[in-house]
This record gives sequence, C-alpha cells and structure tokens, in this order.
Amino acid sequence: MQLSSAATKLGCTVLGGSSLVAAIVGLGGTSASAQITIQGTGALSGTIQLPNNNPNFNNRVTRVDTDSNGSYQRNIGSKNNPNYVPVYQSNYVKVETRSDGSLHYFVDFKGIPVISFDGILSSPILSGGTLTPYTFQGKVPGTKFQGVVQDEFGLTKAFYTGIVTDPKTGKQYQGTFQVSGQGPRYSDRDGGLSPTVFDFKSDLPGKPTVTSWQMNNVPLVRLTITVPANATPITSNPTPTPTPTPTLTPIPTLPPIPTPTPIPTPTPVVSVNSTPTPVPVIDTSSAIAEAVPQAFTSPTPTVETNGSNFSSPVTAPNIEFSSGNSFAVNPVGLETSTVTSSSCSIDSVNCRTRLNKSKQAIGPRSRVLVR
Repeated sequence: MQLSSAATKLGCTVLGGSSLVAAIVGLGGTSASAQITIQGTGALSGTIQLPNNNPNFNNRVTRVDTDSNGSYQRNIGSKNNPNYVPVYQSNYVKVETRSDGSLHYFVDFKGIPVISFDGILSSPILSGGTLTPYTFQGKVPGTKFQGVVQDEFGLTKAFYTGIVTDPKTGKQYQGTFQVSGQGPRYSDRDGGLSPTVFDFKSDLPGKPTVTSWQMNNVPLVRLTITVPANATPITSNPTPTPTPTPTLTPIPTLPPIPTPTPIPTPTPVVSVNSTPTPVPVIDTSSAIAEAVPQAFTSPTPTVETNGSNFSSPVTAPNIEFSSGNSFAVNPVGLETSTVTSSSCSIDSVNCRTRLNKSKQAIGPRSRVLVR
C-alpha cells in the first residue's frame, strides 16, 4: 500500500509518561554524581514475556503516524533512494486536524512491560561474567532482566557480574554492576531486529494478543553500566620493563708505542800525545847524540767528561715518562763543561753550556846533549 507523505515521514509521540532513561543505583549514602557511568553497545538474547504478576499495559502510550488506512511502512533504503516495506496495519486509526488545516492520521499503542528468565547480555566492554538473577518487584524470583516494549525496546534493569572496561580510560572494574540499555527505534532500518509494539499488537483500544517473543542478538545501540563510587579498579601485575643492555663505547685502539732506537754509545774520546818522548840515541861517531822521535801511546786512556776523568762511560738509568715511553740517557750525549758565573747570568735563557774539547798535547822537539 502506497503511503501518503505524512505516513512516509514517520512520527512518534510518547504520551502520559517521561521518556526512557537509564536507571542509576544509589549505594548507601554515596551520591549519584560520585558514581562512574560507562557507555557502550551490546546485544541481548532471551525470551521476553509478560510478567505473571502484572500482565497489564503500562502507562506509556506510543503514537505512530500512519496513512489514512492505519498502515505503517519502514524505509529500508536510504533518504535519497527510499525503499518502503509494510510493517503494521491497525484497525484503530485516528485522525486529527493540524493547525495548518492538514489531516494527521495515527495509531496509539500501549507499552508492554516484559521480563526474561534466560537472558544473555554480550558487549565489547563486558567480559568474564553473566547476568545475575534477582527478584522482579519482589515477587518474581529468577528474573535475568526486565524491560519495556514501545516504539523501541528498552532494557530497564539487569545486573551483570563480571568485568567492565571503560573504553575511554582503559580501566577495568570487577564486581556486580547494574546495566540498562536501548534498542533501535522502529523507524530505523534495523528496527525490525528489536521487539516493538507492532510485534505485540498492542494498538488501542485492543488488548495484546502476543504474550512472549524470542530475542536473538537484538542490538542495543546504547548500553549503560553504572559502577559504584567505591569500586576499586583491577590492578594487574605490570609487565616488568626489561633492563636495557648498556651500550659499551669501544675503547679506541691506541697505535703501538714505537720501540725507541737505542742511542749508540759513543766512542770515548782518548787524548793521545802524538809527540813521543825522545829516546836518546847514542851515536858512536859523535859526541852529541840526537834524540830520534819514537811512536808512543799512553798506556791509560783518559775519558774527559765535564772536566772529570773516568775509566769507562757511565750509563744513566732509563727515564720513564707518564705516557709510558722511555729512553736511555747517555751521559756522554749530555756532556757539558762547567760555565763560570761571570760568563753566564742565572736569568739568561740563551746561555749554553760549552763542551770541553780535549786538546792534543804537543811536545817540543829538543836535542839532548849527552855528555
């Protein structure tokens, strides 16, 4: 059936009661503002039915816009490319005149309170637990959850025992928490997955002809978990942070210390009288003997170092510097002569020591008269 433009644009009004809100549990003297409310999504399964202690309609009335025949269709397409499918046909269509003079057709439905004894709740923010049974209105024990069927399904009360994770902070809490939620509206494309007044046929002034309905993973577009103010977050053992392996800076390889070239021991300076002592030669033919030079070498060499004579060179001990290098100091290489104070001032930096140079003793040639 083709709907009028008014029927195509679904309208819904809840009369005689406040809109569905999430219930908040007050624990002891703790104020509700101190509680933690965690929002998420989920899915609900189980058989819902009218409670046997009070199977009557509740006080909420849902008004659904229809066409003049009391028919409602859901758009399962898009706004620009609509695709309407029939949802419900009521025999109790009503009409009223709007302020602009146009006619408004609608059907009123009573909301239906329901309970479940086998309810299952799943959610990405819930883990490791199940719904905890309680007594509905103090008269129906074993209730897993309670709700109301209107233009959308409302989960009004349930208790979940397990772990809840706050998606905003990542904190986890363990215990029993009160939960509530809301399914998609009947006008949404996925509204057919959620039980509504159409499924229970509760249009007024009729009476509901359906007393139970099976829910299979009915989406909850909003799931609210109330965490008590005194709840303690789960403290998991932190993963130990591995001790970082220290990075060792390699010690730079020093170049090998060169072996010092040994300083050759200088040959001692020997003063030799090149002029021999004349040996008298007696000429038998003359009364005067002429001294004939003879080659002569002093039997004891004289080493002259700084004006002192030593029989052999003296070797100074090795000198070791802080760098680890060393060299042998040869006293002959450091040979100096004494300098008189009159020729070099104490403060003079250009004063150099003078080396003693051995002079060759030259003896005079002489004639010896032998008598």
